[in-house]
Amino acid sequence: MKRISSSLIHYYVHLFVLSLFVVGIVCSKFLMSMGILFGLLNLIIEGQYKVYFTNLKNNRFFVAALIFYALHLIGMLWSDDLIYGLNDLKSKATLVVVPLIIISRPLVLRKSYKLLIGLFILTLLTTSIINYIVYHFYGAKFNFTDARDMSLFNSHIRYAIMVVFAIPLLYDLSLDNKRLRIIFVLIAFWFLFYTFSSQVLTGIICFVTMILAVIIFPLLRHRKYLSLSFLLLSGIFICSLVYIGLKSNVTSEGLPTVNVEGVQEAWEERSELSYDGKDHRNQDLKYTLARFLLSKKYPNNPVGVNRLSKQEILAIEKGMAHFSEMKGGILGRIEGLRYQLSHMSDPNGHSLLQRFEAWKVGFSIFKEVPFTGVGTGDLKNAFTQEYIAMDTKLSVKNQIRAHNTFLTSAITFGVFGLLLFLYLVFTSGRIQIQNQNLSGFIFWTIILITFLFEDTLETQTGITMFAFFIALFSLPIPRPSMD
Repeated sequence: MKRISSSLIHYYVHLFVLSLFVVGIVCSKFLMSMGILFGLLNLIIEGQYKVYFTNLKNNRFFVAALIFYALHLIGMLWSDDLIYGLNDLKSKATLVVVPLIIISRPLVLRKSYKLLIGLFILTLLTTSIINYIVYHFYGAKFNFTDARDMSLFNSHIRYAIMVVFAIPLLYDLSLDNKRLRIIFVLIAFWFLFYTFSSQVLTGIICFVTMILAVIIFPLLRHRKYLSLSFLLLSGIFICSLVYIGLKSNVTSEGLPTVNVEGVQEAWEERSELSYDGKDHRNQDLKYTLARFLLSKKYPNNPVGVNRLSKQEILAIEKGMAHFSEMKGGILGRIEGLRYQLSHMSDPNGHSLLQRFEAWKVGFSIFKEVPFTGVGTGDLKNAFTQEYIAMDTKLSVKNQIRAHNTFLTSAITFGVFGLLLFLYLVFTSGRIQIQNQNLSGFIFWTIILITFLFEDTLETQTGITMFAFFIALFSLPIPRPSMD
């Protein structure tokens, strides 16, 4: 019997470890943790330390990630909350450990790369179908409040990023699977449909970003900087028009009148939720009802309440303060944003307004410690104290952190920390251009944009997703016919 070499065994164990990561990123924190454990054990047992060191030393992304993590260690020196700091060091270690596993033993076979990408897409396809079926056919049982609750296996924001990113990966697979191209096209259309039906604004932004990345990539490769500048200015102009469009025909309004005589009795005759209680978005129901009546141009009295349909009563119970949110899809989401911008007096329960408030608080913290930052362990306490100092209208439950990864780095480590983070980010992008890797560049561009309005590196899934794919694409990806 032919004996299997030790090196081949370790290769397949390594491939199994990477498979744990791609499935875990989509739907299981446990599998991500197991990937780290088995991956490190496999490297230790194989023991090719000189080869590992050479591979890691020559990878600019890994070096940049290691330097950025070292800054977290140094940031403990001026941190008061050691418990929070140690927990942050533990979670941020993924930023180094996952790339260490991937880069120490680079993939050399195209079929191995296709297996990983195919498994990632299959996991997304399976979970997205389950999400859609459960939401649309069993929604009442799970008490969903809106379409963004459709994501059962992961944060709806992280999941939306992955669904969009799967589309260019399908194209990558189609390059050497001509017979399956029609299937890949159908799956891509499903992911596109899912993105818009889930109403996750991040997903829509990522889709637009993906298209821009496809246009920008050849311009950067061929150094057509004038065309690139024109494209970026056009993008800024279009974004400005979109914002103006959202703000058009709306006026900033304060809280509507509530506790009108007879309204409570009329409402509680039609709904089991208390008029003085909360809706399913944890907003004061009386204000949700008053705003909904205003959007329908119904009188804010028992007559107006009785004119509401059964579906509209359910919508109010779910926390919809404007009838347009009942439309669903991207149009309903856009109308929801327009409504938020015209009712900025109370940011609670509104994701966009809560981010505005968090950015304002974050910039205020940064201005107080622009050079050193607050340190690795004091980010949470700094936000808590600043929210109190600024007398925010946000309830404690809604007092989120920066929701901007660049701002988070600046608050934590000051200007120098921000510069190091920018070095990590743009080193990653430069590698994609040099490797002529379109899929890697698309992922990098999507992540770069989401860093502007998300704390991607503050969650295990976000850190693992970033570390895994950027590390994978920091290596020369085997192209078709390379096996």
